[in-house]
Amino acid sequence: MLKIGEFSKLAQVSVKTLRYYDELGLLRPDWVDRYTGYRYYALSQLPRLNRLLALRELGFPLAQIERLLREDLPIGELQRLMKLRQAEIAHQVQAEQARLARVAARLRQIEQEGRQPRYEVLVKPIRPQQVAGIRDTIAGYRDIGGLIAELRSYLAGRGIAADPLAPCLAIYYDAEYRDRGADVEVAVPLEGRVRGNARVTVHDLPGSPATASLVHTGDYDRISGAYRALTAWMQANGYRASGPNREIYLQGLEANPDPGRFVTELQLPVQPISTLTTSGHKEENSMEPRIVTKPAFTVVGLPFTGFVSAPPYEGGVENNEIGVVWDQFNARCGEIKHFCGPVVGLCFGMPNEEEPWYIAGAGVSEVEALPEGMMSVTVPAQKYAVFPCTVGTIGATYRTITEEWQPRTGHEHAEAPDFELYDEEPDPNEPPQDMKLSIYWPIK
Repeated sequence: MLKIGEFSKLAQVSVKTLRYYDELGLLRPDWVDRYTGYRYYALSQLPRLNRLLALRELGFPLAQIERLLREDLPIGELQRLMKLRQAEIAHQVQAEQARLARVAARLRQIEQEGRQPRYEVLVKPIRPQQVAGIRDTIAGYRDIGGLIAELRSYLAGRGIAADPLAPCLAIYYDAEYRDRGADVEVAVPLEGRVRGNARVTVHDLPGSPATASLVHTGDYDRISGAYRALTAWMQANGYRASGPNREIYLQGLEANPDPGRFVTELQLPVQPISTLTTSGHKEENSMEPRIVTKPAFTVVGLPFTGFVSAPPYEGGVENNEIGVVWDQFNARCGEIKHFCGPVVGLCFGMPNEEEPWYIAGAGVSEVEALPEGMMSVTVPAQKYAVFPCTVGTIGATYRTITEEWQPRTGHEHAEAPDFELYDEEPDPNEPPQDMKLSIYWPIK
């Protein structure tokens, strides 16, 4: 047998730790001298100690380690505990990756602005609360003050005074900014019940598990900068709005007549950007593209001029103008000389009705005797993110790229054409919207 000091040196574990494991019942000494209290350990205890240390290194709490050290632990229970720990570590990794992304986003912001950000954005839960409110369509945002005065007057007439700890707020229900006709509700949180009327409604304002919040100080005329900061923060940190935004008037016209001392909290319910498949449904694996560098190539085909409300075949729309151009190209592609493929839909400009910005065409090894009504475009060498999809999900894929993948990953769009590459012949027995293709999105 070995004294505790000798066993400590052999196992490279401190004496203090061995005594602690003894107190917890995780590793009892093989024998204790009843007269001196000296602890003695046997070499045969090293495997148990090593298992204990290995489980500790995996992050298991000591309470669970005691169960895992049992020789008679059923294999099913052992697997359950290991899978539980695996899930806990995966969650920790995900949380740290999100924190790392926030640090990177803040660093980019500091580098771009050359100073600390003016606004600090926090994500916090918002509880549901009972409010009395007036919802109306207003001519302009300055009319909110009139709605607040009307609501306060109604409540004061029923003996409910303004509570500085429950400031008035406004909820903006429109999905976008409106110069006129904004759908707005002003509300005041309530402690007790109050009866409403045709104009004032008493209801529960829903909460949000995650709300991006920042505080703006100063005149309301400058609040647009705070909204831009909130939007930039969402894009940089992989969030998107999940509900109407709110303004909480912590200190405003009612408390201080000096606009420079107004204090307003902006709140926006958010959720992490979900990873979508090209069909728009959630999946366990995210839609991660291939990153490739494609050499320069030339396309010859039929140009398109105009606007398109939906990509070909999306949402059941099968006869839009680009679809017609593709039908014409398929009938005339045999006229193209030096055809080398593949077939591509090349987007080399912004949609307009004055000049071509899209070509339904194919790759050529050289340009010679362009067929009537066709044109050629040469695309320089470029790095691309390649997203597989189908004809029916082109629009959903582009939205995922621009609204979710690009903000989440930090990739910047390059000033170069994007294109749809059709690398297989259409199957006449399948619906056209099921035809497979790849979107090549140019990145820096």
